[in-house]
Amino acid sequence: MVKAIIFDMDGVLFDTEKIMKKGWEKAAELLNFSITEDQLKLLRGGSRERNCALFKKWYNDTIDYQQARKIRSDYLNAYVEKYSIPPKKGLYELLSFLKDANIPWGIATSTDRKQAEHYWKLANIYKDVSASVCGNEVTKSKPNPEIFLKTAEKLHVPINSCIIVEDSINGLKAAKAAGGLSCMIPDLTPYSPVLASFCDYVCKDLTDIPTLIHTIDFSLPTP
Repeated sequence: MVKAIIFDMDGVLFDTEKIMKKGWEKAAELLNFSITEDQLKLLRGGSRERNCALFKKWYNDTIDYQQARKIRSDYLNAYVEKYSIPPKKGLYELLSFLKDANIPWGIATSTDRKQAEHYWKLANIYKDVSASVCGNEVTKSKPNPEIFLKTAEKLHVPINSCIIVEDSINGLKAAKAAGGLSCMIPDLTPYSPVLASFCDYVCKDLTDIPTLIHTIDFSLPTP
């Protein structure tokens, strides 16, 4: 049986990726550079250091990543302070199911802890998080598996008994590298055959997770 669930945060638990995309677009407008959807896909789930390196590669040091990121973050923070954190469809119903089923769950997010915990408190899930590892608590970011391995360790569960729920390419690669069962819930990045080798399962949204838990047989190989 499934022993634990590990969730990415942005784009999985909270509908924040769309807001961050608008924030990047605002940064591009203010700093006079262009950014494509393919570039945004590569940024999602990555650390500041990794994404800074991507900016240097893309823009030959002509765009200050930290300045652009601050514009994006300020845009997101202003939205959250005005409207609160937007939960993904089925979030609270799923957390209730996991509680009733006595299945522990954790969060593995590239977001720094201070900001992540602020979001959890706004969403009223802070006290329910069994374990968490944040971006400033790992040495290597997704697609490296470190963050998921540390979360499973905090949950006291073998990683191969964990479903890891992700929406980004970087996150899915990290989930597979960790040895967990990777489940994609598409957000801004749609599922495609290119991602098949990184996805054991694909769900339309969080409401599908209870059915997935009931149907997974760990004595059989995953698809």
